[in-house]
Amino acid sequence: METAQDPSAGAHPGSAGGYGTGMLSKDLPTEFDRLRALERAMDPTSIAVLDGLPVQPNWHCLEMGAGAGSMAYWLAKQCLAGRVVAADLDPRFLDQRRAAHLEVARLDLARAEFAPGSFDLIHSRAVLSHIPERDRILRSAVGWLRPGGWLVVQDFVLLPPEPAAASPLTPFIEAMILGGPAQGNDSRWTRRMPAELAALGLEGLQLRTTPLTAGLGGPADELWRISLGQLGPVFVERGTMTQEQVDTLALALERRSLVDLSFLFVSAWARRPRVGRQR
Repeated sequence: METAQDPSAGAHPGSAGGYGTGMLSKDLPTEFDRLRALERAMDPTSIAVLDGLPVQPNWHCLEMGAGAGSMAYWLAKQCLAGRVVAADLDPRFLDQRRAAHLEVARLDLARAEFAPGSFDLIHSRAVLSHIPERDRILRSAVGWLRPGGWLVVQDFVLLPPEPAAASPLTPFIEAMILGGPAQGNDSRWTRRMPAELAALGLEGLQLRTTPLTAGLGGPADELWRISLGQLGPVFVERGTMTQEQVDTLALALERRSLVDLSFLFVSAWARRPRVGRQR
């Protein structure tokens, strides 16, 4: 059964609720396709990280910001005797019928409450950098872990953009930087995130970085194309991009006439100590 929570609970200023009606709203006709492209681009890295952990069939897991559901479904296959909670502010793209032990929760992470020690594994991907209360959510997540449980946080670090003359992707990146704070996004947070995990007293911290490129083909290029189609008109309306810049980038992506490295996908994971205190 879906865990119902008042959808308006996510709409308070400063919460993840900005994504209920903003540039990444699930009301937009291309948002499901964008999320699926993100999954195809990033699932191999996420699965490689989680596959390296001692995941057990009876584990209880929380997928924070489950999106279109691929990682929640993957966890459900690994934890057949456990429980997987797929939490999202707007869970319309999640299918609880995929597994009997999969629970879909309509949940604003900024207001979420779970009992201490509820989970063996908590996974978050491309979510917390978008939520102003990210540091508080991270602290809460540590408390939701049982002793010895794992916290895996994955998000993007934005590299400094090249001059516009060097890459047609630059105006799009700059427009994303300008538009991010209005939706609560902090593109710099991921760089600080591993240190935050260490400061919370987690142990065995490990890191992995994966580049997100444009122009090499495959899922990443599909993600760029869908994102441009969804966000480009908004940026033109706001005056942060011109239509010419949008068209130039769209043509370059279509012809694969650019190669650009603008984001690093950072994976950080650590475990709650079995004994002792967290900070």
